[in-house]
Amino acid sequence: MPALRYIVEAAKLNEMLALLHRLFDLRITFFDMEAQELDYFDIKPMTPFCRRLRSSPERERACVTCDREHLEVAKGARKAHLYRCHVGLLEGIIPLYDGRGIYLGAVVFGQLRAPEGKPPAGCGRTLAGLYRRLPECSPERMADIARLLEHVTDHLVRSETVRFRNRSWAEELERYIAANLSGRITTGDLAGAIRRSESFVSHLFRTEFGTSPASYVRKRRMEAAREMLKAGEYVGRVAERLGFYDAFHFSKAFKAFYGHPPVKCRASAPVR
Repeated sequence: MPALRYIVEAAKLNEMLALLHRLFDLRITFFDMEAQELDYFDIKPMTPFCRRLRSSPERERACVTCDREHLEVAKGARKAHLYRCHVGLLEGIIPLYDGRGIYLGAVVFGQLRAPEGKPPAGCGRTLAGLYRRLPECSPERMADIARLLEHVTDHLVRSETVRFRNRSWAEELERYIAANLSGRITTGDLAGAIRRSESFVSHLFRTEFGTSPASYVRKRRMEAAREMLKAGEYVGRVAERLGFYDAFHFSKAFKAFYGHPPVKCRASAPVR
């Protein structure tokens, strides 16, 4: 993926990561969309154990493979992934996804040993000594750190500290969809809005938005509905403003999308 389409506000992310590693005394870093560790942050250095382990080309390859495999697991699960690496260290990965479902990379923390952890078999006296000096962390504390980092990474995405650079036509489509949620939006409408062919939209929309045009429009419509309901709008009025046939049709679509009826977002609001 071209680098220009991937944006990281380094100063902000650096400040956040530096604060976290000072608070928790653990190594925390960021891997981009291509599973490459970004190296321009003031992060806590790799532990002496891991530096020594990776000094061997063979072990370095094993570590990189382990990182990539677990990054893929976290990316697929779309939630925090806690695990033990190939030599038994505790690690955690928090994948970042934007509002369109596009993967933005991951915050990775760890290089910690469990209370009952033992040096890898056959690692030698020096490496075993470095292992015993690793910071200790319980699985319960790892889970607590992961939950906190999920909130932190949500802020990173919402504040666009890490974001995907849209092509100009994709930005035009975002604006068009946001302005026309009250009506039916077809592929032809989208093509007309950016002066391109329907074939162009059909083939490239998913690349930019991570889903089909119909699914993206539905998602934006449901998100707008939820915000209106939270602001106190009546269910019937939301249905009208977003182009649904009636409150019943809207309620059915909302429940299918979120798993609960719209009145749950506005418990005091009557359906009218």
